[in-house]
Amino acid sequence: MGKLLTLILQAQFELLALTILLTNNEGEEYDQQIIASQAVSEAAKRGLALHKKFGGGRNLALAEALAKQKALTMEDINIMVDFFEKFKLDKNDPGWYNPENPSVKWICWSLMGDESGKQWAIKMKIMIEKGLKDKSIKIKAE
Repeated sequence: MGKLLTLILQAQFELLALTILLTNNEGEEYDQQIIASQAVSEAAKRGLALHKKFGGGRNLALAEALAKQKALTMEDINIMVDFFEKFKLDKNDPGWYNPENPSVKWICWSLMGDESGKQWAIKMKIMIEKGLKDKSIKIKAE
């Protein structure tokens, strides 16, 4: 029950942070930043360390942005969601969660933020798309 409560509180905190970030009482456009959560960042850091040692995975720019908690674009979020939708998860793979002999799939999964990245990216995409539809948020063109 304690773990469930922690997860619920973390989700509520992320929703509150995004709401504050995307809310603008004057209705003016301004730059919004989408920043990965700490859990996503830590997983991406692990993935980068594994990649450096063992190889695997190709989208290092996104993994580095996740690890450093840099601002992401809607395109980045879509890339993450697409990755997780297509990824064949196999936790029975002998290299899964094995830092001494990791599987390429586990390295790729980690580079994208693992389960935390999956949940976070899906939530962000849904919230941003909802905000764009009801015009409660605006994304400034660069």
